[in-house]
Amino acid sequence: MVHQAALPPMIGVEAIFEGGPPRRLTALARLPSPIAPNAAVRTVLTFAIAWIPLAVLVAIDIVLGRPSVLYSFVEDIGVHARYAIAAPLLVLSHVVCARRLGRIAYHFQVSGLLDEADQRRVREALEATRRRVHSLWAEAVVVIVVYAQVASLVTLEPQILRQAEWQVAANGAGLSAAGWWHGVVSAPLLMALLLGWVWRIANWAWFLRTVSRLDLRLVAAHPDQAGGLGFLAQSVRAFCIVGTGLGAIVAGRFGYVYRHDLATPFTNLLLVGGVTVLTLALAVGPLLFFMRPLMQSWRQGALEYGVLASDMGVQFERNWFGGSERPMLAEPDFSAATDLYQVVGNVYAMRFIPVDPRSLIMLVAATLAPFVPAMFLSMPTEAVIGELKALLF
Repeated sequence: MVHQAALPPMIGVEAIFEGGPPRRLTALARLPSPIAPNAAVRTVLTFAIAWIPLAVLVAIDIVLGRPSVLYSFVEDIGVHARYAIAAPLLVLSHVVCARRLGRIAYHFQVSGLLDEADQRRVREALEATRRRVHSLWAEAVVVIVVYAQVASLVTLEPQILRQAEWQVAANGAGLSAAGWWHGVVSAPLLMALLLGWVWRIANWAWFLRTVSRLDLRLVAAHPDQAGGLGFLAQSVRAFCIVGTGLGAIVAGRFGYVYRHDLATPFTNLLLVGGVTVLTLALAVGPLLFFMRPLMQSWRQGALEYGVLASDMGVQFERNWFGGSERPMLAEPDFSAATDLYQVVGNVYAMRFIPVDPRSLIMLVAATLAPFVPAMFLSMPTEAVIGELKALLF
């Protein structure tokens, strides 16, 4: 197998998916891009832009004679979940998730699954993917889409931006300063982060689709039970932090509707079930492109290894059930049969999607984790504990 160090230098492995909206928004204004190269600094900066000004402007409103907005702001679980938790997590995921996706994508060149010609095609696909992810056109389109959506909300559904007292001006006729910041800065920033991840995942899916159409040298008996593609399950685990960010957004809404008695019989299904299905679709969906080659490998392997297992069984039974006595402990037949049938067992247990149950459980758990504090913040503690007990007994 060719080692990564032996390959000629190419684009930065981690940089393939780390770009994208809104990472290079500053480049549209001819400023250094990214303006904060360090991920920790970008995460803190996102928190400082999205949430802190809201708190400061609400505090100013209180000083100016509106003490009631304090309670309105503090109990608005949704806004804290979106801008104090979800937005920073979506920025931090550039390092945790996007960087790992780049490494997984590059691993196709050193995995032994491709010949030299297909390795060259993968290299071209990686470069094309990097160019699209880092495209300034994508940045511009995201800005246009985000503010077009904000403009439509302000024009057609202004009540959406006035759901809480802290967002409404003292005279009740318009938005407060905090409400304007929420509508013009905080919400668009979060929307841009979400659209940025949609763009990265779309390019990740395009890359996997390209690779899935190559002549993959899959091994039906591979111990990862995915033909040698088991390393792709790491991408599902990488999405855990993205799932937590999405879960925080939905959990914030979950807490808000329960705290204000707005829940309906469909609330749990729509919010909890919806975000779970969405996260699984985003993380696992791109891997479905490998179903066809994996099924083809399984069908061929099941036939070939099935014949081998049958031949071994016939010879084994002929040797041991032929009527002659033989010292069982001195014969290697049992060990050989066990080893062969273990290999054949890997073939028949082959998965058609390169993801393992543990990765799926980790992703679902990470997505639903924000709902636990949301439940305690929006429901009586006794009720929450009772519901959790009901899950176990």
